[in-house]
Amino acid sequence: MTKKRKIAIVNVFFAPNSIGGATRVVEDNVEALRKNHGDEIDVVVFTTHPDHKEDYQLNIYPLNGIRVYSLSTVLIDYLEWASENDRVQKIFEEFLEFEKPDLVHFHCIQRLTASVLRASQLRKVPYIVTVHDAWWISDYQFLVDQQGNVLPEVHEDVLSAHRPPMGISEAQSLDRRMKLKSYLLGAETILAVSESFADIYRKSGLTNCEVSKNGVSSGVKWKPKNTKHSESVILGHFGGMSRHKGYDLVKEAIKALNSDKIELIVVDHSKGSDFKRKAIWSKCEVTFIGRQPQDSMVQLYQSIDVLLAPSIWPESYGLVTREATACGCWVVASDIGGIGEDVDEGVNGHRVKRDSVEDLIRVLELISKDPIKYKGHSKTNFLRKSDDQVAELVNHHYCL
Repeated sequence: MTKKRKIAIVNVFFAPNSIGGATRVVEDNVEALRKNHGDEIDVVVFTTHPDHKEDYQLNIYPLNGIRVYSLSTVLIDYLEWASENDRVQKIFEEFLEFEKPDLVHFHCIQRLTASVLRASQLRKVPYIVTVHDAWWISDYQFLVDQQGNVLPEVHEDVLSAHRPPMGISEAQSLDRRMKLKSYLLGAETILAVSESFADIYRKSGLTNCEVSKNGVSSGVKWKPKNTKHSESVILGHFGGMSRHKGYDLVKEAIKALNSDKIELIVVDHSKGSDFKRKAIWSKCEVTFIGRQPQDSMVQLYQSIDVLLAPSIWPESYGLVTREATACGCWVVASDIGGIGEDVDEGVNGHRVKRDSVEDLIRVLELISKDPIKYKGHSKTNFLRKSDDQVAELVNHHYCL
């Protein structure tokens, strides 16, 4: 009988503390490994706890037959920026010694820091890294600085970086980027979740970057939208109220459009799930709601006709746009990064020029003038599922 391989999956968050789209992808991957490949692969998860009540407290709990190690990290300055932590390295070395995985698959590791990669190198455990954002190659995780300016793509010349965050010296910034690059170069493979984001990493000199495109959850029943209760075209902006997600663009465009043929739902990630308030932008009724639990996302997509995702930074993938099309919603996405890669113009949505309120107004005018079309269902020829992604990982990357 062939010995099962053990894969350690590492991500900053994990259920029941499901925060962010990358975490949802990781959770779907773990479930697909357990469900579809359990005869050949064992999975163990290492993550952090979102609060900091006990410094460096390691808790272990079972979740659907998977062991999950959850580490409480210290609340320090520049927590999301820090690249090294000796205490975390020691704890992760002990984890590796006890679990003895054949391979470690790192995803988002802020708070844990790249010291977990250092621990893997010292223990001679091979690892691969999926890059979900620019954390590895820039001081700014989403390529947006503290003033809200979107930075150009990073290039191989690490000395040409932009001004580091306040409180960080240029020497510290350079040291961080050089160390992180060396850890990536030590990976068996770097995986980007879209072709456009792989190009950004390759331009930074990381030529061992391949593509492992995300998929929507195979375990979710994606039900078609139903907005018959309203004659208006209902728009949704679910990415949060930050500039890099295009919130300011949406607000400006809708106010300028001044149409009573549309409504808007905005998710405010800073508020709880019970939060709700109303506003009027020109003639458009706007409903603000709080962050919704994962098991309510299908109902949220069902409640809108068109998803607005005009991000102004080059998003690595954009799970929200794929999930929306899975429910028959139309999508308006920016033409930068991976968020609009699967948009088929006029068939399931539209792509708009990055950071162009004029282009967004143009598309919103199309929508408001043809409510019958946009209250109908969009069409998507192929919808990639998380099972598809995991099958590729098992066949091409987990068999090292």
